Amino acid sequence: MDLTFRKNVIILMKIKLTLLLFVTTVLISACNKTEGPGGTSTIRGTVTGRSYNPAVREITEVIVSPGSEIEHGDFWIINAPVGGTFYYIWYDNPTWVSNGDPELEGRTGIAVVFNYSDSNLEIAANTADAITAFAGADYSVSLENDVITLTNRVAGNVPDANNMSTPFEINIADKGENGLVGNAVPLADARVYIVYGDASVYGDEVRTGGDGDYAFSNLMKGNYTLYVVSEDTLYPGAMIKNQTTVSIDENKSVLQAEDLELIYQ
Repeated sequence: MDLTFRKNVIILMKIKLTLLLFVTTVLISACNKTEGPGGTSTIRGTVTGRSYNPAVREITEVIVSPGSEIEHGDFWIINAPVGGTFYYIWYDNPTWVSNGDPELEGRTGIAVVFNYSDSNLEIAANTADAITAFAGADYSVSLENDVITLTNRVAGNVPDANNMSTPFEINIADKGENGLVGNAVPLADARVYIVYGDASVYGDEVRTGGDGDYAFSNLMKGNYTLYVVSEDTLYPGAMIKNQTTVSIDENKSVLQAEDLELIYQ
């Protein structure tokens, strides 16, 4: 066997080995497909929806009492939406030597100087002036006789004001919180998105039928995330994902996903 023939044999063997490795790689890849289309399974689900009233600015009315009914150190509280400043308004009678400030932790104090001889109109005017001076960035303040009206400058859910130790009457004229309307019902023509495995973007989308149902078919074994894009009820104008996950463990499976709720105005 001459040298040239031996070299040709070696070359042919290398080519065969390369082809064998290529075919093996293709077969392995075909047997280990990731999540996505090409399979025999189906995920079904339903989208429900309901509308909501967006948040507004809370309005609080405070009916003030005369100085003769107020004690040194009496206080009441007002609040703000998430992230805002919480206040307490306390009454300081200069005839008392002791410090009447309740010093509530987590709140900013606003002192109102008063005398027992002050009328309800004087107390109301002094209180409105103090709130305007120290909390005007958070509340607009108006005064009519002995009624102080506070309007939060930021819309949103607000814990109600409380008269605490004062004899004042406090009414909430307009609740700032949003409110969902009615019960969730099947929602037609809603977009539903599916994410394959750990992908960072959705792989496909469908729309619901008249009964709110949808289906993704021809799926491989694996993990899937389904979601709808809904209004964010905490932050008007923002959008959030309402989502659920489903795992397909067997071929030819038909799986029912948890209902997805879509909130809209």
